[in-house]
Amino acid sequence: MKETIEQMNFTRSLEWLEQASVIIPGGCSTLAKSPDRLFPGYTALCCAEAKGSQFTDLDGHVWLDCEMAMGTVPWGHARAEVNDAIIQQLAKGISFSTASDLELEAAKLLLKRFGGRYKSLKFAKGGADVVSAAVRAARAYSGKSKVIATAYHGWHDWSSYGYYGQEAAALGIPSNIRETTSWVNSGANAIMDLLASEAGDMACIVLCPNEWEKEELRKVVTDCNHRKVTVIFDEVTSGIRMGKQATAGEFDIWPDILCLSKGMANGLPLAVIMGGDPWMSLLADIKFSSAHASEAIAFAALIACEELMEQAPVWPSWRDNTASMMKQLKELMVSLGLHDLELQGTYASFCIRQPSKSYFYQDPFREFLVKHLASDGIFSKGYFVFSDCHTIDDLERVQMSIESALRLWNEANVLLANDQRRNGR
Repeated sequence: MKETIEQMNFTRSLEWLEQASVIIPGGCSTLAKSPDRLFPGYTALCCAEAKGSQFTDLDGHVWLDCEMAMGTVPWGHARAEVNDAIIQQLAKGISFSTASDLELEAAKLLLKRFGGRYKSLKFAKGGADVVSAAVRAARAYSGKSKVIATAYHGWHDWSSYGYYGQEAAALGIPSNIRETTSWVNSGANAIMDLLASEAGDMACIVLCPNEWEKEELRKVVTDCNHRKVTVIFDEVTSGIRMGKQATAGEFDIWPDILCLSKGMANGLPLAVIMGGDPWMSLLADIKFSSAHASEAIAFAALIACEELMEQAPVWPSWRDNTASMMKQLKELMVSLGLHDLELQGTYASFCIRQPSKSYFYQDPFREFLVKHLASDGIFSKGYFVFSDCHTIDDLERVQMSIESALRLWNEANVLLANDQRRNGR
């Protein structure tokens, strides 16, 4: 019989949290995995092991994973084909005094997957690095310094300044960042108005295409091409989960520079910047480099993932089932009259939230949903990210839990409204 949350013991997890909070700022070195986005005593806090679509926490509770390591393991935890490739490479070595022979093999496979649209690429370990490299290349090419940021593009100064409320000093960023970064996340017209007035000083724009409606995105890209403003697609978080050629391929809207990361090596750190001349030839000139960019284990994993990708008849494999789930959830929300909630995202990753709450992680519905899912043994921080290892039964289980939460939320709202009417408010 399944334990209820009240019956579950989180003793070891809470002891871990107490110690980690003292010696690791934020309790974790990755912001998105920090315990303050979770609910101690209700949800998993620390993972001990993972396999397929499940993981086991420190207290031995097994969870159906709907986070999938921030979407970095699209083939599932501890995927056999990837593990085998890693083990074989371990016997040969991890990092060498020269480039690994696997770097060229991995590069050729990636360029092949994108149909030869891009001529060259360079690897790094994190998405923030490749997107910042793209910005640097655009500046070097154009001789201009200004960049338009439109979403979260990593923790570096030019991106964080806008995403975290344009409070430069509080972030340890010089206030003159305003002179080189314009933060615009209010749609195509606002961007095009800015370009009309400042295109002469603008080196590039960075866009997360999966967050856009196709034709709105096309308008912005077309305008940038006309004005010779470099277009950079930040597909760090979504690219591997949107399709074999990322959102750019799904929409058939191609940037000058494409950046990918999460999921390329099924959980191992690896990122890539792809493009053509003149931008890519400048990457050596701007000294873009990192010590571990050429280590061999991640390349071995990427090569295994590329082989899996080539064999997959449809990618992502959960596309149709997730799209169906989203459609049915939207219909239920309408039928219940849940006008305070909105389902946002795509089959790559979606959430249900209160649009009136500007900060997702302080949304009361997120807390309600995450705790309700936890009571059903399902782990999520509010986003739903699936993998090739999620079965139809897994997805049905998730859908049933979300539907139950929506109905309970509706009942609570009805009771609150009735109480307010009785009290004359």
